[in-house]
Amino acid sequence: MDYEQKIINSLKNEFKSLEVDSYFIRFDEISDILTPSLVLEYVEKAYRYTAEYKERLQMPSKLYFFYQDGDMRVMPSVVDVDGEKVSAMKVVSVHFQNKKRNLPVVIGFFVLVDSDTGSLLCVMDATYLTAMRTGAAGALSVKHILREKDSISLGIIGCGVQARTQLALISYIKKVHELIVYDVSTEAMEKFARFSQNLGFKAKKANSLFDFKDCDVVVTITPSNKPFLMLEHVQNVKLINAMGADGPGKQELSPEILKNSVVVVDNREQAIHGGEINVPLKNGQIDESIIFGEIGEIIAGIKKVPPNRRVVFDSTGIAVLDVFVGYAIYKSARERGLLKNLKIH
Repeated sequence: MDYEQKIINSLKNEFKSLEVDSYFIRFDEISDILTPSLVLEYVEKAYRYTAEYKERLQMPSKLYFFYQDGDMRVMPSVVDVDGEKVSAMKVVSVHFQNKKRNLPVVIGFFVLVDSDTGSLLCVMDATYLTAMRTGAAGALSVKHILREKDSISLGIIGCGVQARTQLALISYIKKVHELIVYDVSTEAMEKFARFSQNLGFKAKKANSLFDFKDCDVVVTITPSNKPFLMLEHVQNVKLINAMGADGPGKQELSPEILKNSVVVVDNREQAIHGGEINVPLKNGQIDESIIFGEIGEIIAGIKKVPPNRRVVFDSTGIAVLDVFVGYAIYKSARERGLLKNLKIH
């Protein structure tokens, strides 16, 4: 026996395989489990948690890694969900060339860690999870900021995959009597119009951004790094869900819209670093005092949005949402006997 083999054999005796159970959940089962009602329930719980248990929340800022055609974000958090200490991390990537590969632009996976032992508990796809919790975030801002309105006119700018869950979840919690859509790609706009028809909506395709000026709610969900929505485009709009700016350098709204609106963020630190307000902050066009509060504070009733003011919800996408929703999926899969053993030890 040579020395290298001796080392291998000796170390094998010191590092034993772990006697723990690890699992995975199939994608098709995730899409069955994660219903609109479930994702809305757990995203709302997550936002309340950020406001009511701020001192317990462990959620460092996203870690960003940049590629030529996209980026990767690592989003860890430790929180209390349904009486359990939950430790988890999502890794999500954005690759715009994936369209040519017949893959989603946004791909992610989610990892649950046993908070008692540190061992791997469960791994699952996070592509659908991310789309659904982002849709729920937009829907909950409509629910809690426009409480008095039973029915809304909705405008959606950007007709990619995320637009579908915005429409689905907003219309699940609030009646939508008019839908106006726009995308720089006519093909994307046509596909989204067909999707909306499946949900019972006849989408009006906007000729210009001025067509959105009388909407109750406008959702922007694009990867833009230049402001395209101007103050004159949103004269009578009551709520703008700015969902697209989720990293440094991204921007969809003109600074004038921000200056003439109440700005609510999902997380103060993350919004400053990479939300809709990040570019005008860096350029000195606004300062941090423009932030009225966090959406969790609105939902929990800690802060109330001033009446008769337009609101901008600056949503960057925060890890605590993924942890609450990911744990809800795991818990439901466990109760239904859907967990599959993952033999890594």
